[in-house]
Amino acid sequence: MKKIVLLLLVSALPAYGANALFPKALHLMKRIEDPFARSAKNVDEYCYGNRIVTVAGDRVTILDYDAQTLTEIDHARGTYSITRFDEIANARPKMAAKSNAAPKITQAGLKRGSGGRSVDTFDVELPGTKVTIGLDRSVTLSRAAVEALIGSSYPNAHQPEHDAILGIASTARRGGPIMATSVSTDAGDATGYALPSEQTITMDAEGGPVTVRTSVLRFDADLPPQSAMLIEPGAKRVESPVVRFAREMKEADTIPVAPRP
Repeated sequence: MKKIVLLLLVSALPAYGANALFPKALHLMKRIEDPFARSAKNVDEYCYGNRIVTVAGDRVTILDYDAQTLTEIDHARGTYSITRFDEIANARPKMAAKSNAAPKITQAGLKRGSGGRSVDTFDVELPGTKVTIGLDRSVTLSRAAVEALIGSSYPNAHQPEHDAILGIASTARRGGPIMATSVSTDAGDATGYALPSEQTITMDAEGGPVTVRTSVLRFDADLPPQSAMLIEPGAKRVESPVVRFAREMKEADTIPVAPRP
């Protein structure tokens, strides 16, 4: 247990190179409206080096792209899990075949985002899915960094809407940042990509459309508090929620059904 604590302490130190996803720290304060929980919550997302650390109250997730692991810590329950990316990818349900239909992209113009900053807004429509994306072009990131932020990099599955978002986020496509000031955290790509600041995803479901909204309220260059990333001595290691859910679903599918009398 002490070794785990020491490893996480070392991982919190800001020693990362120019080829990292986030060579300069980027701290995003986000608001997430979850239709399943029927509530909205604020979370802190700390991006630095090749890590994305999300702090939501007592719950902390650490995506480590170097180690290819997801660490989840529940400080309130005194539990943690460490899951390899390949385990997560294998646990995810197989996606249906992608549609050959090209996404319909509509520019909605500049709007004021939740954080009071102007965002360049687009609608991306595909069969069964509509994404409204607001781009803050005052922040320039690498393609790989934006892929990590929008959930299109491994262990997640890359979807057609992700390609559309990357296309409109590219500064080359838009002719460069349109804001007067620019905060560059680009890892050296020839083309920069704007920060996805507002995102609304609406998906068709059996009970009707389901909508998830994520907004960046503000951002700075803070690093995550080390106390949030520590696994306390005595914490219990548990099964990853993603892996547990996949196992339970598989077990439910294989439960034998007794024949009718």
